[in-house]
Amino acid sequence: MGETLGAAAALMRDHPRETMLPLLAIQAPLVIGTILVTILLYNSVFADEVYPQGGLIGVREGGAQAFAFTVVLAVGLVFGAVALAATIVSTGAAAQGKSLSVTEALDSAFARLGGMLVLTAIFLVGAVLLALLAGTNLLLAVAAGVAALYLTSRVAITYQVYLLEGGGPVEALRSSWNRTPGHMLRLLGIILVGATLVLLVGLLVPVFPEPGSMSREWRMAVDALLQILQGGVAIPFVAFAHAAITLYYLRIREEPS
Repeated sequence: MGETLGAAAALMRDHPRETMLPLLAIQAPLVIGTILVTILLYNSVFADEVYPQGGLIGVREGGAQAFAFTVVLAVGLVFGAVALAATIVSTGAAAQGKSLSVTEALDSAFARLGGMLVLTAIFLVGAVLLALLAGTNLLLAVAAGVAALYLTSRVAITYQVYLLEGGGPVEALRSSWNRTPGHMLRLLGIILVGATLVLLVGLLVPVFPEPGSMSREWRMAVDALLQILQGGVAIPFVAFAHAAITLYYLRIREEPS
């Protein structure tokens, strides 16, 4: 595991454009678009509503605000899938001594977007079902936690298989399931390291101001700056996590069947 993490760091150092630029190309307009939509809505349609902590991403009540949040979330999931796909394609090429432009990586990502969304939907449904199971009682919560770790390690390279080998989403799931035995603990360790680094982003960026702490306009401005800062800080951490998993996938792929 340590060797893979070190190789991922080296790959990012030697190929910063290939490993991080695809994420930036999607993340930047997505964050700016969310900020502009939030400012527009809370100065027009929601002018009489209380501006929530964090703007649209902090909506907790139902109604029109919740609908707007759902739309923003759906758009974020779609473009997040594009960013993930482009990053994996570009990183995989760099790891094999090739170099793709951002345009080429994004073209590949959009070409495979349908399958990416199918896989993402499958993973989200699985996560929701496990969360519902965990909320029942303590024993089931423990069982759900163990199941989540096991399933995560078995499907850890699904996106990589789908994007770098072709085929369909179900075929990629099956391939990941069949290839990961013997690698599950190392894959899980890499995933947990990556997840921890991404979660640290929330600790590095100050919290959004609470309602009443300052004027509505100032809170919008501060929220916008914090979202930009959070998105910028997250890029190298997220890129590192994807690079590590992709490198480990390439290692598994080289093993004899």
